[in-house]
Amino acid sequence: MNSLFCLLECGGDTVKIIRVLNTNAIVTVDEKNREIIVTGPGIGFKKKKGDDLDESLVDKIYCLKNAEANHRLQDVVREISERYLEIADRAVAAARKEQNLKIRDALYVTLTDHINSAVERYQNGIILQNVMKDEIRRFYPQEYQVGIETITWIQEMTGLDLGEDEAAFIAMHIVSSEFEASDTSDLEKITELIQAIVKIVKLHYKIDFHEDSLSYQRFLTHLKFFSARVLEHQVYQDSMSEIYKAVVKQNPDAYTGVRKVAQFIRKQYGYDLSIDEELYLLIHIKRILDERDAPAGL
Repeated sequence: MNSLFCLLECGGDTVKIIRVLNTNAIVTVDEKNREIIVTGPGIGFKKKKGDDLDESLVDKIYCLKNAEANHRLQDVVREISERYLEIADRAVAAARKEQNLKIRDALYVTLTDHINSAVERYQNGIILQNVMKDEIRRFYPQEYQVGIETITWIQEMTGLDLGEDEAAFIAMHIVSSEFEASDTSDLEKITELIQAIVKIVKLHYKIDFHEDSLSYQRFLTHLKFFSARVLEHQVYQDSMSEIYKAVVKQNPDAYTGVRKVAQFIRKQYGYDLSIDEELYLLIHIKRILDERDAPAGL
């Protein structure tokens, strides 16, 4: 009865079914009276509300903390195969545990539904090209890696290889979950801004990034959320003015790059960077410059 969402310790009183989603999925409540989705072969077969749950049939238990997402997931599972929920479960676990990404519960809903739709499209001979694939792979490498892993799990389960374009679509869902972005156009705008900032820094310092380096990956992670704030005009404030002054004074070269980025964002997006945002940007640029200037072999 292990689950990547939660572990339900059943015991004592008989567990009752409160809702049947399909032959292999039902809804019950845990010891805290929270609704949970329970899946297993035949667990809902010829069952109805109020029947006892046959605990020997339990395979997985899904308990989302967000009640709205929980009910939306029930609606999705009612309409499609719960096996796609299992794949989404593995993808979210990989994103959270392997890549240390902050994923919201809503991803279980959107990703389960997306995987189902992607498989149906492929079976009907409809293969979509992802025009943002190269950008997704470059600027969201952690999410893209989870997308690649998910494609492998889908192939293991269905025998279908949906390909790298679909891996990028899955990565886009993961990124959107991090941002709470409502649609693809939001992600496209964020990616465009990241691309512009990276280009500014690259041209300003005349450097080629080591895209596998830790400093570059941290830089991209920062830019993802920084770009989302810029587009939403959410000013980040953490009152670090004294630290800011000291770091700027100690790192004049890195600060020139920050000012180039700040000027671009003010002109193109009408957004003025706070000193806190400039400070974090400066720190990431300094790391990249330190890496550039480090002696070979170190």
